[in-house]
Amino acid sequence: MGTRSNIAYKKEDGSIVSSYCHYDGYIEHNGVMLLKHYNGEKQARDLVDNGYMSSLGSTIEVINEGRANKDEPEKFRTVYHMMRDVDALFIEFIYLFKDGEWKVSRSMSVSTPEGYSTTQYYHSSFRSLNEVVTIEMMKEEKAS
Repeated sequence: MGTRSNIAYKKEDGSIVSSYCHYDGYIEHNGVMLLKHYNGEKQARDLVDNGYMSSLGSTIEVINEGRANKDEPEKFRTVYHMMRDVDALFIEFIYLFKDGEWKVSRSMSVSTPEGYSTTQYYHSSFRSLNEVVTIEMMKEEKAS
């Protein structure tokens, strides 16, 4: 089973373009790859505009060699509409390039009273990917 993510960018008019990535969506992989290889407006747009990704690679050519589908990117009117429509149960991370930097939102859950549903899933607010990667890497160093 993959750690699924959406990788998106915000256009000047406020609309969002987003592509699905099936595997390795966690911050230690996709987050680091985005910062290393796609950390600019043009790179982010080229990546997302390419569409579906089985897994994120260091180049679009590498991505296209291993992809299982050729689905086109999705378009949303605003960030709100994207967050409303993306199912947090199935998409663990959303990476969004806006205002000149990558941001990340994680899938979260909360238990609810019996009779309604056992768990509700939602996405956290966006945080700077640079900050999140630094925090995650520091946790790994302390654990080892």
